[in-house]
Amino acid sequence: MALSPLEAAEELGDELLEVLKQLNRSENQAGATSGLEVDELHHILGRGPLPRVSGGDVERAVSVLVGNGLARCLDTPEYSWERGRIVATRYAITTQGKAFLVSRLRKTGRVE
Repeated sequence: MALSPLEAAEELGDELLEVLKQLNRSENQAGATSGLEVDELHHILGRGPLPRVSGGDVERAVSVLVGNGLARCLDTPEYSWERGRIVATRYAITTQGKAFLVSRLRKTGRVE
């Protein structure tokens, strides 16, 4: 069954918020290599808060966040000791993204 426009917008909003949470968590835990790849985000979200999210949904959410200045693209390939491989295109939260995340979490009563 197809989602109504309102349901689709709410679902996208949830995806955006969860991606920002993961990007923020990644930045706070980052070693030398920052940011998360789309596949990593998809894996994290699928195991936890959004089990039915698709790779395309994650790509769309990341594109919206980058387009609105809430995330940035890091596209310089580098070796990640933590991951044991070369990482290429990854995404990181911006200062605007952090401010947006905090404001949304305050509205839901999750941050004081």
